[in-house]
Amino acid sequence: MVGTSLVDMYGKCRDVVSARKMFDFMPNGNAVTWNAMIGGYIKNGDTKSANILFEKMAGKTSVTWNEMIDGYAKSGDMVMARQVFNNVPEGLKTVVTWTVLVDGYASHGDMEAAKEMFEKMTKRNFYIWSVMISGYFKKGDVDKARGIFYRMSERNLVVWNSLISGYVQNGMCEEAMEAFKRMQVDCFEPDEVTIASILSACAQLGQLDVGKEIHEMIVSKRIALNEFVLNGLADMYAKCGDLSQARLIFEQMSFKNYAAWNVLISGFAINGHCREAVDFFSRMEKSKVKPDEVTFLSVLFACAHGGLVEEGLDAFYKMEKYGLTANIKHFGCLVDLLARAGKLQEAFDLVKEMPVEPNDTILGALLGACRIHSNTVMAERVLELVGKLNSGCISNDDAHYVLLSNIYAASERWQKAEGIRVVFSNKGLEKAPGCSTVMVI
Repeated sequence: MVGTSLVDMYGKCRDVVSARKMFDFMPNGNAVTWNAMIGGYIKNGDTKSANILFEKMAGKTSVTWNEMIDGYAKSGDMVMARQVFNNVPEGLKTVVTWTVLVDGYASHGDMEAAKEMFEKMTKRNFYIWSVMISGYFKKGDVDKARGIFYRMSERNLVVWNSLISGYVQNGMCEEAMEAFKRMQVDCFEPDEVTIASILSACAQLGQLDVGKEIHEMIVSKRIALNEFVLNGLADMYAKCGDLSQARLIFEQMSFKNYAAWNVLISGFAINGHCREAVDFFSRMEKSKVKPDEVTFLSVLFACAHGGLVEEGLDAFYKMEKYGLTANIKHFGCLVDLLARAGKLQEAFDLVKEMPVEPNDTILGALLGACRIHSNTVMAERVLELVGKLNSGCISNDDAHYVLLSNIYAASERWQKAEGIRVVFSNKGLEKAPGCSTVMVI
């Protein structure tokens, strides 16, 4: 027992060399010992060594087979995972064995194969239902996820959490709120996972009052304030505009990970407190927490909307220092920053030189800045670039023509404005009509 525990400990601590030394030293290792060593190889991604040991093992148990299937599944080799599954003796093929394979398929997005195996199962546990629901939600197939949920005769909290979080991940926050209510009607008490998901729904819907009720529920039901719940609370308050409460929760956190910092930085940025967002970024760097792509996107957004050109350029060039590569969104924020500040030539040069092809958003932002600064010459150059980049791939080509026409009109160059409208009409393009929404209370 001591020897097996040592093999297991070394394997879990990623010291497979010491685990194997201990394994080879033991004179009478049993099936549990062999499973621990195979599991150690699997956890360290060494499926080849695990398979060699697996083939040598005489008295394989269901745990042994499950470890091998899970190992191949986690390494992405579902062909070998299925092959091992097919070789499992019928007496050892338990509901866990089926679950491991289905979970492997679902994790890799192969829901057709997952469904095939799921339908063949004679027994199903709650976890496998949850796997199928989550798998369909990750693929964006809400109807099939919901269909699996309603097929269940009995449900537990894990299944309800899969439904609620799946709705939130797919932007169906009102459906998530409704499911949250029905879950409580069915006498299920929310846990930390439920709360984190429903706080995200409140944040996306901007429902501060409901978010405060959830906060009261956390206190009254003594739900554990782990990092996900705390980050969820801070995010909800920040996105709903209550920055003082968001900051209070943040400052009271004993441990602040990169997600917590991102919540505050993005919260200040989207609410127009641009200088505070940049200041929090400086605090984050001093705290030794490494910023990620989301951090820099929020900082660049804040700088663009606050006119903080130097700070924005400084942040952009710091990405390389942290081993991060700027994507189209980061370049878009930088172009927007320069364009808003009237540095149209620098913005245009950046668009031409950046390593990724500009999209509608970037070109639209540059054209919009040309309108603000009444720069028709640059607007014409931008529109010329649109035509060169893609003959029709830029989906909002019509919007660009409208913008250029408006720029000419704003500068009282009516003949040019009318000419653009004629071109617009001859291309068979139509201006999308504006619309407004009204919430009836």
